[in-house]
Amino acid sequence: MDPYKTIWFAPKRTFENFFQSESKQPVYFLPFLIFGASFAIEQSYAIGNLFGDGALIWTALIMIPVGIGVIYLVFGLLLPGLTHWIGSIWKGDSTPRQMTNVYSISIIPYCILLIYQLALFATGTEPTIENMNGLTQYIIRLWTFALLIIGIARVQRFNYGLALLNLLLTYLPFLLIALMIRG
Repeated sequence: MDPYKTIWFAPKRTFENFFQSESKQPVYFLPFLIFGASFAIEQSYAIGNLFGDGALIWTALIMIPVGIGVIYLVFGLLLPGLTHWIGSIWKGDSTPRQMTNVYSISIIPYCILLIYQLALFATGTEPTIENMNGLTQYIIRLWTFALLIIGIARVQRFNYGLALLNLLLTYLPFLLIALMIRG
């Protein structure tokens, strides 16, 4: 089963089939690449404005490896590690690699953002997520959040309420840090 095709309309079955085999799963890195490129394009526009319009393409080329690295660090190591650790408090059954794959498969809807940003970039418009339709952003973020809850519930063998609590407790330290910075 190809998770890139089935995650859209059968996420529960996708996660169940994906994690039912006990063999060591490879990390699905393609969503991290796509989301990292999207992040890099958005950041490169802001950084490119510091150096002038002529530096925009060079800044984007430099920022793509940085963006992919940052996204993999956050969504491939830090958040899955915290989610696995918090889930182990309630005797969750996942491995860190399985949790990384849950995050990887869950950010597949963000591929739409890259397509939209490339279209904006090609037309000369600022390729930031803020220029995207608000309803489209909301739907993508809500779908990604729902996929995370479904994936955590399947891989940890939790109900959806405990999976939601696991996810919210994972984000709690980041929310507290953000509140202290803005404080």
